[in-house]
Amino acid sequence: MGVIEASDRAWKVVQMSENVSAAEWLRGIIDEYGVSGTRSCTAIAEALGIDCRHEKTCRDCIIKMMTAIADRIDAERALPDGMEWPRFEDGGLVRIGDELEFEGKTMLVCDATFYADDWALWCDREDMSGRLYGKYGERVKRPAPKVLDADGVPIKVGDTVYFVDGDARPLTVERIDANGGEPAVDLVYAGQILRWHSVNPEKLTHERPDSWRLWGEDLDMAVKVGEVDKVEMMRRAKALAKAGEGL
Repeated sequence: MGVIEASDRAWKVVQMSENVSAAEWLRGIIDEYGVSGTRSCTAIAEALGIDCRHEKTCRDCIIKMMTAIADRIDAERALPDGMEWPRFEDGGLVRIGDELEFEGKTMLVCDATFYADDWALWCDREDMSGRLYGKYGERVKRPAPKVLDADGVPIKVGDTVYFVDGDARPLTVERIDANGGEPAVDLVYAGQILRWHSVNPEKLTHERPDSWRLWGEDLDMAVKVGEVDKVEMMRRAKALAKAGEGL
């Protein structure tokens, strides 16, 4: 069997085969083009299912060839009827390596499994792993954007924070609104006696603001237990004096 004859047979196999991957299909066409040494662009177009004789320009032919390749790739990646790749609430596809919200925590998508009626995403993080299940058409939550205090520290529900203006009352973070517009934090003080709604997180800090009153209370307590840290107390006193804090 001559090279030309063998090449023709392989060429037809490449054209007719629907069981190979898109990459194998394309590489087969490329290999045959190189083996024959005489194949024209018309022959390549035919291998992609296009008849150049019916095209007005080479540009039209090339567009159809690229479309044929894209269609073959799409067909290879398509899921069976009734199945759908999981999507986020905004419609974006959930891809391997994406972060999502899983049991209130941010997890990394490592794998996806498809069943007859639902899907499962294997999720992982440093301290835990698990599978997130959902029905086809059910949406996945993205992780809530990080809300940072005045010092750049993330704020979470349940945290104890303070206003940066020097108010030393400990406040508990009750709710965080991080979606849409400017992020905001709801706070509660002393068992829901006082509440603050939609507070700008940049006005909060996890560090308790110091004051002369607190300085005095801490000094009294330190004297009582016999553990006065003179260096620390002096540092705080200098900082308060520099900041012009009132008594």
